[in-house]
Amino acid sequence: MKIKIVGNKYLNALLLLMLFSAIVHILVVFVFAIISGNLHILNYFSILNLNYFIPNLSSNNSFVDIISFVFVLCIYLIILKFNKI
Repeated sequence: MKIKIVGNKYLNALLLLMLFSAIVHILVVFVFAIISGNLHILNYFSILNLNYFIPNLSSNNSFVDIISFVFVLCIYLIILKFNKI
């Protein structure tokens, strides 16, 4: 199976490595959230480590978790709209 994101094979391999690593990372986070019962772990801002720049984004706050979910949903819908296959 060949997956081609870009024409350059070196850049393509790098992008596929990044995609694979991100998928594995998210799967580990989901499994840990289920095992621990702590859904705050799924906060997208925490996953991206944005707390280094804006510390309150990863606080254990339900409102921030909801904003995180809405943010992810918006990104998904934007990608879905512009990804014409």
